[in-house]
Amino acid sequence: MDLADKNNKKGFCRKKISVIIPVYNAEKYIRETLDSIIKQSYENWEIILVENGSEDKSPDIIREYEEKYTEIHMIKSPGKGPGPARNAGLEAAQGEYIVFVDSDDYIPDEEVFYQYISITESINADIVVSNYARLWDGKLLPAQGTQTFALSSPLSEAFRFQGFFSVGTLSYVWGKLYKREFLEKNQIVFTDSVYAEDKLFNMQCYVCDAKYVFLEKQGYVYRRNPESISWKYHPNSAKSWMKIAYTIKEWIEEKQKDMDMYKGLVQYTLFFASFFDGKMEYIQHNNSLWAVRKVLKVYGQEPLGKESFLELSQKRKLSELKQPLWKIIIRGFALGMKHQWYLFLSVGIKLVVDLKIDERLSDTGLRE
Repeated sequence: MDLADKNNKKGFCRKKISVIIPVYNAEKYIRETLDSIIKQSYENWEIILVENGSEDKSPDIIREYEEKYTEIHMIKSPGKGPGPARNAGLEAAQGEYIVFVDSDDYIPDEEVFYQYISITESINADIVVSNYARLWDGKLLPAQGTQTFALSSPLSEAFRFQGFFSVGTLSYVWGKLYKREFLEKNQIVFTDSVYAEDKLFNMQCYVCDAKYVFLEKQGYVYRRNPESISWKYHPNSAKSWMKIAYTIKEWIEEKQKDMDMYKGLVQYTLFFASFFDGKMEYIQHNNSLWAVRKVLKVYGQEPLGKESFLELSQKRKLSELKQPLWKIIIRGFALGMKHQWYLFLSVGIKLVVDLKIDERLSDTGLRE
């Protein structure tokens, strides 16, 4: 008897969940990842593992599971990086619902999929968003919860800022259930960007008026893995972030949305990207302020960057944000970028990094 038949006998929903997992050198964690899905009480699922050129024993481990479970399939990625891998998984998926899981993370509770299906079927949601925990050096710590913004109007500045940036839960593709019909109707796929392809994917969902529902349960555990691409900094990061900013701007225009309402997605993306790159340049170049100044200048001289920081320095909608410290930081940073005070901002980034202020403000918290 296959899993779908077992679910039907139990009276569960017949709709299938396709779990898509990009895999690259994941031999240390892939068994835990797969076992956490196999243990789900909702059993009408399939797992599509997209092999991305691993140089370890990941493919051998996956083949073991393929032989044991007919619902587990491994395919080859057509390109490097998580974006093309997830797109390949979407093309191969047979389920009505999509769940993305990273190969070093896991689902913490066997009832997560059942609760995903129950809540989305009851209110016809496009995306179910759960809370998550982070696994930092063996310590399981809860991240900031969605309740901080979930009660705000989805069309509000507070919802967009907290959901995609200061809390950030809406940015990640993991810890969610997506209705496949919604993704296909709006032609939403991943780009091949080195950074934040999941943030762009989710912002496109938002611009297409996705209907969200929030699950208080911790539905995902995100592991700190220094080998992961999300923990590695690339010198061409600014180019990737600018591409994302231009793409979301074009997406808003293409969908004929009110630019004044949605352009905060572009502006906050460039604020956080320039700050992140400045921070990483400071760390990578032995606390060099000149390295920070150089990357800030890249953002400040780009036409979309100039426009965004000018408007952020005057942005009335900052008053809608609920965190006073973020208002001060954004306004001050934008003024500095507007007037090209790059060295002054570099000193500010140095203080923020040295005092770990950014980590205290982020959804993932202190990292040491």
